[in-house]
Amino acid sequence: MRRWWAFALWNSLLWAQGEAFRAPVPPFEGVIIYKVKVRGDKAELLKENEPPTEMHLYIHRNRFLVNETGGAFPISRLYEPDSDWVYIIDPPNKRVFKYEKYRRKARNYPATYAGDSLQILGEWCYAFYVKKPEEEITYYVSPKYRVDLGLFAGKKRAQAFFLNEGLYGAIPLKMIRKQEGMVIEVTAAKVKHLRLDPESLKIPKGYEILGYDYRR
Repeated sequence: MRRWWAFALWNSLLWAQGEAFRAPVPPFEGVIIYKVKVRGDKAELLKENEPPTEMHLYIHRNRFLVNETGGAFPISRLYEPDSDWVYIIDPPNKRVFKYEKYRRKARNYPATYAGDSLQILGEWCYAFYVKKPEEEITYYVSPKYRVDLGLFAGKKRAQAFFLNEGLYGAIPLKMIRKQEGMVIEVTAAKVKHLRLDPESLKIPKGYEILGYDYRR
């Protein structure tokens, strides 16, 4: 009898969660500022290289920019849907790169509802779990912050990192990445709804486009 009730409760939770994400909302436009924390046995070695302490995510339709700041080596990645490339921007030298050393091609792993939730910036967020060969990720997403999935159709490279199957196009407000000997937590500290100029999320005019970012 207890198993029946547990199964019924789980089904009702899945239904409620699914209904919440099916409700229409305007696609998010603006910037989300995240704080980045690293812990674990291998974290000390990583900290010696002064990793980023913040991540800024700018989104306008299917065009977005990720700035990793606060560390010794700030980096900006522009996801450019027109060319279907991810560019690494080097403003001091007015150039961009198509390829980044040691960075693997993104692969879409399905996300499954984990049955957990917590409040982030006053919003209730649902937990979704993604299992990868070398890491496990828990995403906490709110139905309030989503993108239009149709705008990303057919893109192989210029796809947001949060477009895993099963996330409904929701933008995570918290990510917990567990790797061997290390846990990386990325948590939203501020959400700003802004009207972004699409030109600000494009390769600046006069920048040289190169193939390989040899700096890392």
